Amino acid sequence: MPLHPQAVKFLEIYARLEQPSLETTPVEESRQWLASGTGLFPNCPELTAVDDVLISGPGGPLLLRIYRPKQAVNRGACLYFHGGGWVLNSVQTHDDFVRRLTDAAGCVCVSVEYRLAPEHPYPAAVDDAYAALQWMAANGSQWDVDATRLAVAGDSAGGNLAAAVCLMARDRNGPAIRQQVLAYPITDCDFTRSSYHENADGYFLTTSQMRWFWDHYCPDVERRREPCASPIHASTLSGLPPAFIFTAEFDPLRDEGEAYAAALQAAGVPVRFRRFDGMIHAFLRRVTTFDAAKEALREIAETLRSAFK
Repeated sequence: MPLHPQAVKFLEIYARLEQPSLETTPVEESRQWLASGTGLFPNCPELTAVDDVLISGPGGPLLLRIYRPKQAVNRGACLYFHGGGWVLNSVQTHDDFVRRLTDAAGCVCVSVEYRLAPEHPYPAAVDDAYAALQWMAANGSQWDVDATRLAVAGDSAGGNLAAAVCLMARDRNGPAIRQQVLAYPITDCDFTRSSYHENADGYFLTTSQMRWFWDHYCPDVERRREPCASPIHASTLSGLPPAFIFTAEFDPLRDEGEAYAAALQAAGVPVRFRRFDGMIHAFLRRVTTFDAAKEALREIAETLRSAFK
């Protein structure tokens, strides 16, 4: 279908913002530009508490932001990994979305401030993500979380980390994960897929930017096909948690997300998949802009509620 009118309007407004080009701007300047536009949007739900906790991570102190819902409907917890190509964004840029997810799912959510590239290249981010999972399994009772009711979720690069953490938990004998939710995830390093050509430019995320992200995150090209970098290249995908995966039609990452969903299904993993037609990359956390984001949020919340029963 054609580009959704809400996406057309968003892209027109975005083009007028004069964002500095990622490929020619110092990384820290791009981070500051993105951070300047973050904050709580209208009608953000009230929560019981939001606590910042520093834990001991593989590379030093690791920040977890723990969100507790006003009305908990279960004792589950979802660890959330933000997108941003492993280079940009933070728990703060995704704060509004994770608050909404916490309220909608009625569970504790834990946003992870993993280390960013290029200062901390692969596998620093995925090591932090797994450490956060281990810590929550061991310490979740402080927030009335049942350690047997854990899920992981993430968007884009965060979806990549969530998928990789599932592989690590399976191969390292835990902690057990009940559900993985992957929003337009990075699952491969293959730029020959059709969606990289069909959606190369003009739809928010560009193919050029994806090359730039990979060059910063994993400059050693030979390591990009390791399962924790590109989960689709794992020797087997069997034994992984049930997955809810969705993609956006006008997104360079569309094909690899859909290929990963198909590969999981072929390996016997229960998969629920959806393509959001007419949508662009990064629509999920813009719940005040896209009706599709509200719909996706509702479906994620329903998935988590069901997983935590």
